[in-house]
Amino acid sequence: MKPRGTAMLVRFTKNRPEAPADTLTCVRPDGSTTTREMPRQGILPRDAACFVVEQRLGWTNAHFGAIARGRSLAEPAAAARATAKATKTSTESASAAGQCAALVECLQGEQWGGATDPAAFAIKLRAACRRHGVVTPALPDATIADLRAALREFGAAWRPLTPGHWVERSYP
Repeated sequence: MKPRGTAMLVRFTKNRPEAPADTLTCVRPDGSTTTREMPRQGILPRDAACFVVEQRLGWTNAHFGAIARGRSLAEPAAAARATAKATKTSTESASAAGQCAALVECLQGEQWGGATDPAAFAIKLRAACRRHGVVTPALPDATIADLRAALREFGAAWRPLTPGHWVERSYP
Protein backbone atom coordinates (compact mmCIF):
# COMPACT_ATOMS: atom_id res chain seq x y z
CA MET A 1 0.00 0.00 0.00
CA LYS A 2 1.60 3.27 -1.11
CA PRO A 3 0.29 6.72 -0.21
CA ARG A 4 -1.09 8.81 -3.06
CA GLY A 5 0.28 12.35 -3.17
CA THR A 6 -0.40 14.21 0.04
CA ALA A 7 -3.18 11.89 1.20
CA MET A 8 -2.83 9.28 3.91
CA LEU A 9 -4.04 5.82 2.96
CA VAL A 10 -6.29 4.10 5.47
CA ARG A 11 -6.84 0.36 5.22
CA PHE A 12 -9.56 -1.48 7.13
CA THR A 13 -8.73 -5.21 6.96
CA LYS A 14 -11.21 -7.93 7.87
CA ASN A 15 -9.60 -10.78 9.79
CA ARG A 16 -10.76 -14.35 10.32
CA PRO A 17 -14.07 -14.70 12.21
CA GLU A 18 -12.29 -16.36 15.15
CA ALA A 19 -9.83 -13.45 15.47
CA PRO A 20 -10.66 -11.06 18.32
CA ALA A 21 -10.44 -7.97 16.10
CA ASP A 22 -9.92 -6.65 12.61
CA THR A 23 -6.96 -4.45 11.62
CA LEU A 24 -6.60 -0.74 10.92
CA THR A 25 -3.48 0.49 9.09
CA CYS A 26 -2.60 4.05 8.12
CA VAL A 27 0.19 4.95 5.70
CA ARG A 28 1.16 8.61 5.78
CA PRO A 29 2.40 10.48 2.69
CA ASP A 30 5.98 10.23 4.03
CA GLY A 31 5.65 6.42 3.99
CA SER A 32 5.51 5.96 7.77
CA THR A 33 2.94 3.45 8.94
CA THR A 34 0.90 2.87 12.08
CA THR A 35 -1.26 -0.20 12.73
CA ARG A 36 -3.47 -1.53 15.50
CA GLU A 37 -6.27 -3.94 16.15
CA MET A 38 -9.72 -2.57 15.41
CA PRO A 39 -12.34 -3.89 17.84
CA ARG A 40 -15.38 -5.39 16.18
CA GLN A 41 -18.69 -3.73 16.86
CA GLY A 42 -21.15 -5.65 14.77
CA ILE A 43 -22.44 -3.60 11.87
CA LEU A 44 -19.44 -1.36 11.24
CA PRO A 45 -16.20 -0.87 13.18
CA ARG A 46 -16.15 2.36 15.21
CA ASP A 47 -12.89 3.39 13.55
CA ALA A 48 -14.60 3.13 10.17
CA ALA A 49 -17.47 5.31 11.36
CA CYS A 50 -14.98 7.89 12.69
CA PHE A 51 -13.14 7.83 9.38
CA VAL A 52 -16.33 8.37 7.37
CA VAL A 53 -17.43 11.27 9.58
CA GLU A 54 -14.05 13.02 9.52
CA GLN A 55 -13.55 12.52 5.80
CA ARG A 56 -17.07 13.55 4.82
CA LEU A 57 -17.07 16.66 7.02
CA GLY A 58 -13.50 17.61 6.14
CA TRP A 59 -12.53 17.57 9.82
CA THR A 60 -8.75 17.40 9.83
CA ASN A 61 -8.31 18.17 13.55
CA ALA A 62 -9.83 14.96 14.93
CA HIS A 63 -8.58 11.36 15.24
CA PHE A 64 -7.43 10.63 11.68
CA GLY A 65 -6.03 14.14 11.29
CA ALA A 66 -3.82 13.53 14.32
CA ILE A 67 -2.69 10.22 12.83
CA ALA A 68 -1.91 11.92 9.51
CA ARG A 69 0.24 14.41 11.46
CA GLY A 70 2.23 11.60 13.10
CA ARG A 71 0.32 10.32 16.13
CA SER A 72 0.49 6.56 16.48
CA LEU A 73 -2.63 4.42 16.45
CA ALA A 74 -1.16 2.73 19.52
CA GLU A 75 -1.42 5.96 21.54
CA PRO A 76 -4.49 5.66 23.74
CA ALA A 77 -7.17 8.30 23.16
CA ALA A 78 -7.02 9.31 26.83
CA ALA A 79 -3.31 10.09 26.52
CA ALA A 80 -3.98 12.11 23.37
CA ARG A 81 -6.65 14.15 25.20
CA ALA A 82 -4.32 14.70 28.15
CA THR A 83 -1.59 16.10 25.91
CA ALA A 84 -4.11 18.16 23.96
CA LYS A 85 -4.26 20.76 26.73
CA ALA A 86 -0.78 22.03 25.82
CA THR A 87 -1.65 24.34 22.92
CA LYS A 88 -4.64 25.98 21.27
CA THR A 89 -4.22 23.77 18.19
CA SER A 90 -4.12 20.68 20.39
CA THR A 91 -7.19 21.88 22.26
CA GLU A 92 -8.98 22.37 18.96
CA SER A 93 -7.99 18.83 18.02
CA ALA A 94 -9.35 17.49 21.30
CA SER A 95 -12.60 19.37 20.72
CA ALA A 96 -12.90 18.07 17.16
CA ALA A 97 -12.17 14.55 18.37
CA GLY A 98 -14.85 14.88 21.05
CA GLN A 99 -17.38 16.20 18.55
CA CYS A 100 -16.55 13.35 16.19
CA ALA A 101 -16.91 10.79 19.00
CA ALA A 102 -20.30 12.21 19.98
CA LEU A 103 -21.51 12.23 16.40
CA VAL A 104 -20.31 8.68 15.83
CA GLU A 105 -22.13 7.52 18.99
CA CYS A 106 -25.37 8.92 17.63
CA LEU A 107 -24.88 7.51 14.14
CA GLN A 108 -23.87 4.08 15.47
CA GLY A 109 -26.96 4.05 17.67
CA GLU A 110 -29.02 4.55 14.53
CA GLN A 111 -27.33 1.61 12.85
CA TRP A 112 -28.73 -0.60 15.59
CA GLY A 113 -32.07 1.07 16.21
CA GLY A 114 -32.93 2.89 12.99
CA ALA A 115 -32.72 6.53 11.99
CA THR A 116 -34.51 9.16 14.00
CA ASP A 117 -36.13 12.38 12.84
CA PRO A 118 -33.91 15.49 12.72
CA ALA A 119 -35.22 16.95 16.01
CA ALA A 120 -34.63 13.71 17.93
CA PHE A 121 -31.17 13.34 16.38
CA ALA A 122 -30.29 16.91 17.42
CA ILE A 123 -31.33 16.16 21.01
CA LYS A 124 -29.22 12.99 21.08
CA LEU A 125 -26.24 14.82 19.58
CA ARG A 126 -26.45 17.63 22.16
CA ALA A 127 -26.55 15.07 24.99
CA ALA A 128 -23.59 13.16 23.54
CA CYS A 129 -21.58 16.36 23.14
CA ARG A 130 -22.32 17.28 26.77
CA ARG A 131 -20.99 13.87 27.86
CA HIS A 132 -17.80 14.54 25.87
CA GLY A 133 -17.52 18.10 27.17
CA VAL A 134 -17.60 19.71 23.73
CA VAL A 135 -19.75 22.23 21.90
CA THR A 136 -22.39 20.66 19.67
CA PRO A 137 -21.40 21.13 16.02
CA ALA A 138 -23.92 22.92 13.81
CA LEU A 139 -24.82 20.32 11.21
CA PRO A 140 -27.72 20.83 8.79
CA ASP A 141 -30.20 17.98 8.33
CA ALA A 142 -28.82 17.43 4.80
CA THR A 143 -25.34 16.85 6.27
CA ILE A 144 -26.67 14.23 8.68
CA ALA A 145 -28.46 12.54 5.76
CA ASP A 146 -25.19 12.58 3.79
CA LEU A 147 -23.32 11.00 6.73
CA ARG A 148 -25.95 8.28 7.01
CA ALA A 149 -25.63 7.54 3.29
CA ALA A 150 -21.82 7.50 3.48
CA LEU A 151 -21.95 5.02 6.38
CA ARG A 152 -24.34 2.79 4.43
CA GLU A 153 -21.97 2.96 1.44
CA PHE A 154 -18.95 2.04 3.57
CA GLY A 155 -20.91 -0.76 5.21
CA ALA A 156 -21.92 -2.14 1.81
CA ALA A 157 -18.21 -2.39 0.95
CA TRP A 158 -17.21 -3.77 4.39
CA ARG A 159 -19.84 -6.41 5.16
CA PRO A 160 -19.22 -8.79 2.22
CA LEU A 161 -15.44 -8.85 2.69
CA THR A 162 -13.86 -12.20 3.33
CA PRO A 163 -10.90 -12.63 5.72
CA GLY A 164 -7.71 -11.02 4.48
CA HIS A 165 -9.51 -8.49 2.28
CA TRP A 166 -9.88 -4.79 2.98
CA VAL A 167 -11.51 -1.48 2.26
CA GLU A 168 -8.94 1.17 1.49
CA ARG A 169 -9.63 4.91 1.42
CA SER A 170 -7.61 8.13 1.20
CA TYR A 171 -7.60 10.72 3.95
CA PRO A 172 -8.43 13.57 3.80
